[in-house]
Amino acid sequence: MCSFIVSNIALTKENKNLDYVNFYTSFRGPDLTTVRLFENFYFLHNLLSITGEFTEQPFIDYNNKIVCLYNGEIYNYDKEKYNSDGECLIDLYLENGISFVKDLDGEFAIVLFDFAKDLYYLVTDTFSTKPLWYSEEGGNFAAASYSTPIIRLGFEDAKKLKANTIRTSRISTKELISEDKVTIFNLSQYKNTFDDWNKAFTNAILKRAKGVREGVFIGLSSGYDSGAICCELLYNNIPFTAYTLTGRENLDVLFKRSKLITEKGNIHKIDTLFPEHFIEAHKHIEEKVEEFKYTIHSMSSDYNEYHLSLKDDNGSNGLSFISSLAKKDNNKIYLSGQGADEIFSDYGFAGNKKYPHSNFGGLFPDNLSNIFPWPSFFESSMESYLAKEEHVSGSYGLEARYPFLDKSVVQEFLWLSPKLKNLYYKSVLHNYLVKHSFPMSVNEKIGF
Repeated sequence: MCSFIVSNIALTKENKNLDYVNFYTSFRGPDLTTVRLFENFYFLHNLLSITGEFTEQPFIDYNNKIVCLYNGEIYNYDKEKYNSDGECLIDLYLENGISFVKDLDGEFAIVLFDFAKDLYYLVTDTFSTKPLWYSEEGGNFAAASYSTPIIRLGFEDAKKLKANTIRTSRISTKELISEDKVTIFNLSQYKNTFDDWNKAFTNAILKRAKGVREGVFIGLSSGYDSGAICCELLYNNIPFTAYTLTGRENLDVLFKRSKLITEKGNIHKIDTLFPEHFIEAHKHIEEKVEEFKYTIHSMSSDYNEYHLSLKDDNGSNGLSFISSLAKKDNNKIYLSGQGADEIFSDYGFAGNKKYPHSNFGGLFPDNLSNIFPWPSFFESSMESYLAKEEHVSGSYGLEARYPFLDKSVVQEFLWLSPKLKNLYYKSVLHNYLVKHSFPMSVNEKIGF
């Protein structure tokens, strides 16, 4: 998962503020904490080593006076040239400028300082799967994976960098020079089969889970999202552990799925979140998870949810319990189903809202530009529920990966004709599960 903090305000043990400032972010990177001072800026990185060799940060090019901090995973780096994915970043910047981030395939947040050019860059991936906060006040600057470190450094406020953003500013003056997009989606709806989406989804799972060093796990419900991930893992013979909380699930579907999992030699653990488990999971959140307030709304009604606490969310507590089990089993890579509701269904079907924050009832129009991007595509429930995934799993030192937010998976969905998008509830997942004869609960919005 990793995390970082950068600021021109001293961040040292001598100042007795390092542990206090780094408290919440430290859980995301339990393997190593490194602090470097360069050109009067402090660069702190907490490492969770998942890919390649054990590689500390920040990355520093002393000749060109460039420093880079990075959190996440890059799947298309040159494995023959670099020992770890983050090592490619400065080289790519020197070759192509900051536009190199548009070609990265992965989940990432990046801060890059080019002192020779008096520039710094803040970058989130397409959906801001990895959080990035910043503040510029009175000549001082700070950026961090969470907002708390910035506030504890003495800043009055912290801003969350929006998804899909490349922000370029002047180091000396903090002047904003430009903001650009990482990804521009093509909204032509011209594909009349699900074939290319299926291929993109397979690739999204393979790059995130096949041949990895650490154990892979999922939270398995009887719904579409985790079912598709489970099915693809089984189909490709990828080892994984599935954790299930029975709750309100379709037990018949869960039983059939668990049988397929165990027959393939994978592990499936079914449990119930009893009061004592809930108390323990919630206590962990209270003590080790930074607060985040949900903001969710609909563009087609006056429905709004403001300032709902992540700490009180049932899904957060369920994920906390599952994460505790995964940590005990030494499984560090969590494949999340986040994004499927927001992109493939809009929490609705055929114009009927399954939840009040649905924007258009899941009825995709002939002209996609009329609604794109709908609020939950980048923000609203997308931003809020990604925060849940990142804050909670990160507090256990686990890394969340998001196959449904893979750029190719999303683009292939957008390219589908309105007829195919509207054919079934979550049409791409419905078609995929039927194609593979995988147990499913038809048209149900289920999941913990």
